[in-house]
Amino acid sequence: MKKIHRVWAMLLAAIMALSLITTAFAEPTIDPAKNASLSIYKYDITTANSDGAWDAESYVSTGLHDDTVIDKLSKYAIQGVEFTYLRVADIAMNNEVLDGQRTVGVLYGFDGADAVLSAIGVTAADAHKSENGKNYYTSDLLNNKLSAVLTANATAAKNALEAAVKNGTTMTETDAAGHTSASDMEQGLYLVVETRVPENVTSTCNPFFVSLPMTTIDGAAWNYEDRKSV
Repeated sequence: MKKIHRVWAMLLAAIMALSLITTAFAEPTIDPAKNASLSIYKYDITTANSDGAWDAESYVSTGLHDDTVIDKLSKYAIQGVEFTYLRVADIAMNNEVLDGQRTVGVLYGFDGADAVLSAIGVTAADAHKSENGKNYYTSDLLNNKLSAVLTANATAAKNALEAAVKNGTTMTETDAAGHTSASDMEQGLYLVVETRVPENVTSTCNPFFVSLPMTTIDGAAWNYEDRKSV
């Protein structure tokens, strides 16, 4: 019998850098000389919950790598899952005064019409600002739009986003620990899609955005290595 793995996602590091916030970063400038990396862990969280080994509702992410999580979920790792990623936008610092209050954060710049934006229902009118031929969007806007199309019709949204990353980079299949990774990645916003699963997995995880780099949860520093469990 095929086993259905419920879709579940937990941030081991912030998937999207913080949107416009009023607290200044300890390190407000991204170091453009640094490349980034991404690690993904695939788990059967449905069984882990049933066994009482994990309670996703009680976990609070710190935005940093957490060995405790990996240790607890290691026996539920799923091998042979393939992910594909595509860099879809630039990442840029944004510092401006809104309603008399200075805000500091990041925006993601897209070059005009884009298949990913179309797939999640984003238009130029949704841009936070336009500059030098690019439309810049906040993480909140992009995440909310992605969530909305997945809720409305997950199958259609997944198919559209999988088509959008067809020219992307395929990661190696997850190993016995459920782990796969990529390194020396250019800074920017990436779309990650689960493009192939083993026969015993009948439900793929939802596509997701990854900001490289991203801030830690407290906004105090930049993290150039992202780790995600799905």
